[in-house]
Amino acid sequence: MTTSNDYSTAQPVEAFQVDDIVATSKHWGVLLAFGILTGGLGVAMIVWPEKTVAVAAVLLGISLLISGVFGLVASFTQPDRSAGARVLTAISGAISIALGLIAFRGITQAIAILVIVVGIGWVMRGIIEVVAGIQAPKGMPGRGLTITSGVIGLAAGAAILLWPSITLTALVWIVGLTLILIGLVEIFGAFQLRSAGKRVMGAVTVGEVVTD
Repeated sequence: MTTSNDYSTAQPVEAFQVDDIVATSKHWGVLLAFGILTGGLGVAMIVWPEKTVAVAAVLLGISLLISGVFGLVASFTQPDRSAGARVLTAISGAISIALGLIAFRGITQAIAILVIVVGIGWVMRGIIEVVAGIQAPKGMPGRGLTITSGVIGLAAGAAILLWPSITLTALVWIVGLTLILIGLVEIFGAFQLRSAGKRVMGAVTVGEVVTD
């Protein structure tokens, strides 16, 4: 390995990573918006004065729809992921949208339908994110945060599904806190992605790209 410039303090960037990092970093705003919306819904669930099944169904439906749309967008805007990972992300997004619509239909139903919908949605998304994060090349920005977000969703989804006779209050608190955590992770990841893009462009400008 050689570098065309050794006096810069920037970390050398692998040439094969440049295009992927630059292309992915262009969409940091989408990730930021997703994080803000997700965290905002989490806060809304916790502070909402009337914690009824109807309110929970609407907020949970919105969160699943947002997650699904983001998943579909991500499947087309993340070239650093393998084709298989992008397909799984797209499938996960489509299923999340379907589950969100089911949650809306559960407005007048028992809490059980919300538990199943949210639990399955989060477990599925968590597994896909963990797998996608593990498969991503080492050094790719946001790789660790993708795994973290996946683990949080997977743990929360499993807790909801395995909790016998969970109450509405407990469901709302678990979902609200989980959405806030995921939102914070996504917001941090968005700024990390933007910084990585700027760092790579700077490295390219001063010739810090590593070549064989």
